[in-house]
Amino acid sequence: MAFRFRAQAALDLRTRELEVAQRELARAQGDRDAAGVRVEQANAALEAARTQAAEALRTATTCTALQWYQSWILRLSHERKAHNATLAAREEAVTRAAAACLRAQQRREALDRFREKARASYEAAQAATERKLIDELATRRYATTRQSALCTET
Repeated sequence: MAFRFRAQAALDLRTRELEVAQRELARAQGDRDAAGVRVEQANAALEAARTQAAEALRTATTCTALQWYQSWILRLSHERKAHNATLAAREEAVTRAAAACLRAQQRREALDRFREKARASYEAAQAATERKLIDELATRRYATTRQSALCTET
């Protein structure tokens, strides 16, 4: 009789939960990375705007143009703030997804350990049964040999 783990359905469920958690973690990490790229782009755009504004100031552009550059820089600064907030939210989502993945992995590993203990117990019981049969066979063989030896003596 082969080993059959009674809680195999639960183990399969835990495996699927772990896979879902891993996919969610990967998605959250991808979202975080995309938000990081947007923050870097916003930083680069802001630096470029500041450089252009400084150049415009050196060339003595009109007051209206300088105000336009200030407004542009202010808008880019607000966008950068929004992208930073989004990045922080994505970091938090990654943290939550990593924690959920860890919990799912721990639950699956607990069932794996339970399965291994059950398998070891099954194998020990099988070995004990086999030893019992071997002992019984040896006892019968000894009894048969002993009886035939007694019969030949008489």
